[in-house]
Amino acid sequence: MEIKTIKGIALASTAGICWGSMGVAAQYLMAECRFTVLDLTSIRLLGAGILLVLLDIFWNRTKHIKAVFEKENLKDIVIYGFALLCSQSTFFLSISSSNAATATIMVLTSPLFIIAYLAIAHHRRIKLLEMICLLLAMIGVLLIITKGNWNTMDLSIAGVGWGLASAMLGAVGTIQPGRVVRKLTVFPVIGWAMTFSGAAACLYNNPLETDVLWNTMGIVCYLHIVLCGTIVSFCCFLKSMEFIAPPIASMLTCFEPLSAVVLSVVLLGATFGVTEGIGAVCILMTVFLLARARSG
Repeated sequence: MEIKTIKGIALASTAGICWGSMGVAAQYLMAECRFTVLDLTSIRLLGAGILLVLLDIFWNRTKHIKAVFEKENLKDIVIYGFALLCSQSTFFLSISSSNAATATIMVLTSPLFIIAYLAIAHHRRIKLLEMICLLLAMIGVLLIITKGNWNTMDLSIAGVGWGLASAMLGAVGTIQPGRVVRKLTVFPVIGWAMTFSGAAACLYNNPLETDVLWNTMGIVCYLHIVLCGTIVSFCCFLKSMEFIAPPIASMLTCFEPLSAVVLSVVLLGATFGVTEGIGAVCILMTVFLLARARSG
């Protein structure tokens, strides 16, 4: 297998694992620290964005600032930030209209939108293996989320609609920033996109007027969401597409629910049964098949 393929698979899988661990921290904040969905979205994006911008300035001084505010680059960054904000908001709306299982399954269709776009816009041939891996990933996530109890699915029209909207916006966020990332690198693009979208969200949901509880564990969980669940995850995900195709990178984020379940078992005392085990095997098979295909 080529080294660059290994790097791409490792980066995309790491992004999924980080997003899954973030879900466990978010669960604690909402259950124990009175955080709402809007609190998490706005404070997370703004905090991570400002930190990334400061890190970029520390490492590169003002090298990227002028380039960020060039008309074409700024347009791409603002669109990417808007896609980030909207994809998260529609995901949470899908959960509120149905449940987490339905929302997660709908969002997992994002690679389909990416594959369809690349096939139409770039005349890219759809590969049978990609469709098989996508099916395996969806089955794996379905088994992990529902634990084999199909009654947990609530296919309301609104829930499915918001979930599909989140999937499409996620596909936009995967493909759209490619040009500006290649020009400016990952850090300034994600940093400024999150800063713009986080600031916009805070105008609607003022963080100074929230009723959250900032205890020690709450601060630790928030920092984990910002550092690991946002900065590391998004940087790894966008960086992975320098080595592997966007549809493959998007499929590998199926590690998100798997890591969330494993961490819930370890940290929160949740149970992990045979059904979830079969789902985990399905997800791991996608990585094996994609890696074998790339090395062949």
